[in-house]
Amino acid sequence: MEITMELLRELTKDDEKTWVIGGSKVSSENSSKGIKEPEISGKYVTIEADNWHFHLALDDVTGIQFVEAESHGNMHSYYVRFSGPDYEDTLVRSYFPNPGLDEDEKRTEFQPEKLKAFEEFRDRYVGREGITFVKRPRQTS
Repeated sequence: MEITMELLRELTKDDEKTWVIGGSKVSSENSSKGIKEPEISGKYVTIEADNWHFHLALDDVTGIQFVEAESHGNMHSYYVRFSGPDYEDTLVRSYFPNPGLDEDEKRTEFQPEKLKAFEEFRDRYVGREGITFVKRPRQTS
């Protein structure tokens, strides 16, 4: 639980990330504008931003993965995934700014500094308390 909270505290230090709550069946994509430091109440943590919040049962987080995922042709997404007791159960994802997109989410020249920010963050956590790095191929329907 300590590593989960350390990671959540660091992820909420800026409002440049996108938070996706839920997994494959239902999910909610949220801007981190106005994000606040996580608050713990018993076995739950609350993550809150300007116009949304969620409560996460810390005991349900059984895995943390840093992910590089192929998406939309030659694009890649970079995020931290918190998974539940069943590895396929995605609880929350925190996406880093995409190196192939500008501030308006339009394709642009590759921005290596955005990838470097993800890689440096990843390298501080992978290997600690079972945190892994995963490369995912593009999902097809």
